[in-house]
Amino acid sequence: MQTIEDLPELDFDSADYQRAPFETLAGWARNWQVARSARGVEILDYDLCRQAILDRQLGTGHPKLMNVLGLPEGRPLDYKRNSISFHNRGPRRRDLRLPVTRLMGPEGTERFRGDIEKVVDRVIDAIPRDQSVDLIGALCDPTPSAVYCYWIGAPFEEAAFVARTSHSVQKVHTRNPAHRQEILDAFEALIDFVDARIADRRASPADDLLSDLIAAEKAGHLDADDLRNWVIKLAEANTDNSSHQIGIAVIELATRPGIWARLHRDPALVPAAVREVMRYRPRSISTSREAMEDMQIADVAIPRGTPVFANIGATHWDGRYYANPERFDIDRTEEPPHLNFGGGIFSCIGRYAVTMEVEQVITRLARDFPDLTVEDYGYTHSPMFTLVSHLTARLT
Repeated sequence: MQTIEDLPELDFDSADYQRAPFETLAGWARNWQVARSARGVEILDYDLCRQAILDRQLGTGHPKLMNVLGLPEGRPLDYKRNSISFHNRGPRRRDLRLPVTRLMGPEGTERFRGDIEKVVDRVIDAIPRDQSVDLIGALCDPTPSAVYCYWIGAPFEEAAFVARTSHSVQKVHTRNPAHRQEILDAFEALIDFVDARIADRRASPADDLLSDLIAAEKAGHLDADDLRNWVIKLAEANTDNSSHQIGIAVIELATRPGIWARLHRDPALVPAAVREVMRYRPRSISTSREAMEDMQIADVAIPRGTPVFANIGATHWDGRYYANPERFDIDRTEEPPHLNFGGGIFSCIGRYAVTMEVEQVITRLARDFPDLTVEDYGYTHSPMFTLVSHLTARLT
């Protein structure tokens, strides 16, 4: 039996990781199933990662993350403590997830398809043609934040606020206390915004997600705090993650002219193309857990309280599961699903909506702009996420 101290140490600040993160992760995975880093235990093997995502001995890593950031007592920390992010496996987490899962599962999300298409059309119709455009500001941010505004009955013009605050609160995952004040300020503003939207919808119910959540509260499936925390959570997690995922998809598909031409000719290929984007360059490079008891991963003893990270980016580039993983191939078949959205009771509840948003953006762009040109773009990669730093394109 090995101890954590016996494991090889990974350096996410290394030049190799910063230059080629997925190739570096794949190289580490060829050598080791489990390793360690400055943040905790690192799982690199596909089967072990999938097992860790589902393992009932592993719980949420958010409480420790809040301690790392040093969030003080107040509304933001109170929200985090009472949101689903802080609840481990068991009846409480299940009861919190169930009413929202019903509304945002495959069938529930399908009812949003027409409205998501309208949002995407409105955003893309506003983008200037035949000139260089910052697509992060013109497309990637407005699309998911406007969808969120639709869900809660907020004016389209509030989308900029939603995008800005979502980007700020997601900096909790940097594990950097230097962002503490920005995170706190953004949460305070978001909480006030959500409280106002809930009060509005209580007075004037409509055919939207927030009204459905209020109905679930009235039926006794959620209490008032749970309702509020879910509406905050949807803003917290939705815009930042979806914005980067849209940007990644545009870059990876539009910079490959042969694939872009195929998508223009046959929109039915878009879902497979988006799946390959999420496999090849996942937005979520790893997902955090914490050992809820003394346990064992492979032949390594993991003490209770140890942070554990399932490295999704390593599994997606594992040649044992994906043939020639370094090749971008939208025709992949009979290979395991990507792990971008986690799994089990910790799976991303909004995964169907996010996927629908990305697919609709790509479908519309490929259909109407077969000569779309990505002029400049950049990625940065933390141990947790792929981030699109800049994206300039010309819609022609």
